Amino acid sequence: MKTKKLGNSDLHVTELILGTWAIGGTMWSEYDEEGAKEAIKEAINSGINCIDTAPAYGGGHAEELIGDIISGLRDKLIIATKCGLNIEGRYEKILTPEFIMHDLEMSLKRLKTDYVDLYQIHWPVTDVPIEVSMGALMKAKEQGKVRYIGVCNFSGKELEEAINCGEVVSLQPNYSLLEREIESDQMKVCEKSGVSIISYGSLAAGMLTGKYKEHPTFKKGDARNFFYRFFKKEYWPAVKKAVEVVEGIADKHGAKPGHVAIAWILSHTSVAGAIFGARDAAQVRDNLGGASLSLSSDDIEALNEITANIYG
Repeated sequence: MKTKKLGNSDLHVTELILGTWAIGGTMWSEYDEEGAKEAIKEAINSGINCIDTAPAYGGGHAEELIGDIISGLRDKLIIATKCGLNIEGRYEKILTPEFIMHDLEMSLKRLKTDYVDLYQIHWPVTDVPIEVSMGALMKAKEQGKVRYIGVCNFSGKELEEAINCGEVVSLQPNYSLLEREIESDQMKVCEKSGVSIISYGSLAAGMLTGKYKEHPTFKKGDARNFFYRFFKKEYWPAVKKAVEVVEGIADKHGAKPGHVAIAWILSHTSVAGAIFGARDAAQVRDNLGGASLSLSSDDIEALNEITANIYG
């Protein structure tokens, strides 16, 4: 599997990155822990070298599962985790130096490692200056507990402010065919500053796999009820049309719709990797073709056109 350099770091991540929100066991309805473990193992065995996680995924459980599995493989993997959500409270956003260092120590303990390859601010805050938070992260880097620093869910302006306060190698935004807002803001900052994008929500929480033939509903507490706007009923007709175009292009290439969604993201030069979630080994295997599929300029144009105005 091809790798791409992450910003100005010496990390080279595979174009496919395993995401572990659902593997944490909360906010995603059904959960099979053995399946979750097999998903991590299958990703590694398939040549994926980067696993993205966070304390917020299952209240630390995702990190614990990863820690149990990567023993003996640590130097071959790039582990990316996050800070800034208080899982010991009510998931408040906290980016004080004291909390960042506490969050980091707890992640290291759960991951059973003494360093994190990519440590990312999970969400920006307004009550702590970014230079204060970045100062703590740079100190952790100096101590050898963090190799490189990234941010998630930052606006273009917030990203620029973070870059001005220290070394930032990556931005992790919600980016897919159904969420393209970063193209007019954050992506331009990344291109100018040499910061790499690693997309989450790359498959639009499964919407872009084509598995939903009717407007889906989910159990109370499921993240798809509140986190992703394309699951709202009012957007279903436009989303359905977009997915049908994705399916048509997939059929033309003898591929799966999810492969097209991933290949479209990877066609952007500022993107280093696309994060995908998987609940079991089969779902990992289902997504591998996204890294090898090449879309034509006509394919990309058709996808851009159908997804340009989904939300009006």
